[in-house]
Amino acid sequence: MNPQEVRATAYRMAAYFGAPMGVFWLVRFACEIMTQQTADTWMMWSFFYTLLTFAVPFVAYYFGVQFQKKMQTETLRFGDYYSFTFFLFFFSSLILTLGQYVFYQWISPDFIEQMYQSLLTNLDVLIQTFPDFETYKTLLQDAQVPTPLQMSMQSIWLVSFAGIIIGLINAFILNRKKTSIQP
Repeated sequence: MNPQEVRATAYRMAAYFGAPMGVFWLVRFACEIMTQQTADTWMMWSFFYTLLTFAVPFVAYYFGVQFQKKMQTETLRFGDYYSFTFFLFFFSSLILTLGQYVFYQWISPDFIEQMYQSLLTNLDVLIQTFPDFETYKTLLQDAQVPTPLQMSMQSIWLVSFAGIIIGLINAFILNRKKTSIQP
């Protein structure tokens, strides 16, 4: 396979594996929402949310190994593994963003406003101990409550940034694993 074919196949496979990774991110998001919404079972949902957060690199590694197996070529390089992992996170963030937008816009339209007010209330408590936080409270009060689109779109940036960091580690491990099994 020439490098352009490898790159094109890596993008297609990142989109293919990005769908289940996006569902994984949606489940993680649902656990986060349940942590904030349910008073009696918040600890259980918080545990699941934390567990899923720590599982993200391992899930990315699993999809990287699947990518390596499906490619069946010895010409994969560090950059191929890195671009696959980055685009895996990028495509999965698109699915997450869609799910978040639906939640914020139609399922719970007042959720962002409630969280914003909760943040301001918590800042009032924090200001009693640390008066320097008054500046931050003033800035937040002057800013408007984010729209559902703004809240959703920031997930693309956050998940893609995680893909940059995890992609470097993942590519290093996968590239090393590949070279260690060669004669």
